[in-house]
Amino acid sequence: MKPQVSTLTTLWNAPTLNGERTQVAYVQSIPALKQAKEAITYNALDLNEEQQAKGSRKAETLTIPILFTENQHDKLKELADANNDSYWFIKLPDATASEAGKPLTFYFTADCDLGMDAIEIGGMLQENITLYRSSEVLESKGFPVSE
Repeated sequence: MKPQVSTLTTLWNAPTLNGERTQVAYVQSIPALKQAKEAITYNALDLNEEQQAKGSRKAETLTIPILFTENQHDKLKELADANNDSYWFIKLPDATASEAGKPLTFYFTADCDLGMDAIEIGGMLQENITLYRSSEVLESKGFPVSE
């Protein structure tokens, strides 16, 4: 299979892992979900140069710009005002799946906040969803199911 483009990657939210999922439409971009772990540098008397080992990954917030409708804004604002973690899913396009209907899907828990983006002459109105990730990023083929 050849590499695929990002078109039709979708962002979803649900109150629980298997809860009713709601798609967040008109997503403009999705930042890197996780960066490489930080390096831990060490040295010793019997080494000529410093060495490195893999350390831990820094906590990061994800800011996702979206075009929005008023209804979508109202639902996301309600979610942001609740100040509760929920599940977030990033589902890659179906065309990328080796098994029909089960594309790679990344998921994690996060609280969110919502804010307007800059308003410019002739520009589209956008909001930013900021996700405060509270779990590691996991992956599954298709949406995950608990056992």
